[in-house]
Amino acid sequence: MLFLVSVSLISCSKEEPNDYYWGIASAQLNGSSWQSEPRAVTNKPYDQGIDFLLDRLDRNGYMKEGIFIYKIPPQVGRHPISQTEVRDIDSLSGANLFTMIDGDVLGDVYHPLEVTADNYLEITKMEGDEIWAEFQIAFVKVSKSPVANNYPDTIRLTQGKIHTRIIKPE
Repeated sequence: MLFLVSVSLISCSKEEPNDYYWGIASAQLNGSSWQSEPRAVTNKPYDQGIDFLLDRLDRNGYMKEGIFIYKIPPQVGRHPISQTEVRDIDSLSGANLFTMIDGDVLGDVYHPLEVTADNYLEITKMEGDEIWAEFQIAFVKVSKSPVANNYPDTIRLTQGKIHTRIIKPE
């Protein structure tokens, strides 16, 4: 169900980075350089902090994969990432990763690997509506795409950095 909520936040159409995203996001994905288009919004309708959307687009502007990090307290500090749902009213922050096929077909779905991983998002600075953060999250595949792709069973994002603006939905 969490995935359905996160997919509802994402348009199935082509995204225009300058109209929807702002800032930079990068990490090492299983040891290789990874970059995405970032967006941060206040968590609505549950009012449980900040949600980060990190979308990697193909050269045509269609979503290739997305990371949804949610319910992060809006304060400087390290916030552990757990297996929780965005709509659960609790004090846990969570995340998921999903792949997309042709920009609008769900691919693989991943949840945080909690057994051996030190998963976190650390807000390092907040200034006005701008926010800076560092993160590392290990994900494990929980649902496989019916279409063959090259994504591994475990994805580790390390040395992650985000600088974006927080958008307050109306």
